[in-house]
Amino acid sequence: MKLHTIEEVEVFIKTNKLAAVFISSPGCSVCQALLPRIADMLERYPQVELGYADASEVPEVKGSFLAFGAPTILVFAEGKEQIREGRFIRMEDFENRVERLVSLTNY
Repeated sequence: MKLHTIEEVEVFIKTNKLAAVFISSPGCSVCQALLPRIADMLERYPQVELGYADASEVPEVKGSFLAFGAPTILVFAEGKEQIREGRFIRMEDFENRVERLVSLTNY
């Protein structure tokens, strides 16, 4: 789900028990390659909703979430940040952390 304003990002986090927010920037080749891989991986965890925001379209997202590098992916459980990954994300490690969070929350 594309998030176009900081308010949409905040509502997305508050309304989903488990929410992953992917923050990208234009021209970021890593972001373009990683977002589809993250989306595919999260299909195995239907409890986790994925939203993404382009930092050039929603510049407030950088300051609000201290996401000054791209890509940054944040995973929230009931509005509280549980996982933060940035720049060079190892998919296996990230998936292990998501799997553990999902198993602990029982949603």
